[in-house]
Amino acid sequence: MFDSAAAIAIILGSAWFTAVPESTTVNKETVTFSYMTDVHNKEWDLSLTKDKSAIDVSYQSKPTSFYGLRYGASAMLNGQGTYMFGPGVGKTIDVKGLDMTLFIYPSYSSIKGNDRIRSLSGSFNFRTTLDVMYRLNGKTKLGIGFMHISNGGYKEPNHGLEAVRLTWAYDY
Repeated sequence: MFDSAAAIAIILGSAWFTAVPESTTVNKETVTFSYMTDVHNKEWDLSLTKDKSAIDVSYQSKPTSFYGLRYGASAMLNGQGTYMFGPGVGKTIDVKGLDMTLFIYPSYSSIKGNDRIRSLSGSFNFRTTLDVMYRLNGKTKLGIGFMHISNGGYKEPNHGLEAVRLTWAYDY
């Protein structure tokens, strides 16, 4: 089930985020917009017309009193029509003035076209995102991150997919 380095890193990262009691001092809801490209895309072309590119929109609640965890929802769409959406849970912590956000979204997916995400088997997958955000002002953040998608090993094949994310966030 945990046969990839990315899956092990996500599990250890999730445990660390849950164990760290100090969430960010910003007590606001957040909306994020992310552009992603599959890290296995050999051309590294960031054009939205490419098969390996995707956009993601998510909502994250204010930190709760339970370890500062946040709840939310996310929807992702790629250029071939593959989409994923689902609820999520995560946490934002302040690391030397940067907001670091880890979220896990159990997601329903409809896979279209001939893209690499087709190898994820099944319509239920887990999307894990980790973003490091720089606060531009009191409400706006800009950052870079990483996303991993897999089915958690409940069904074969479980090749997984990793993507680099460019993210813009707005706190309100």
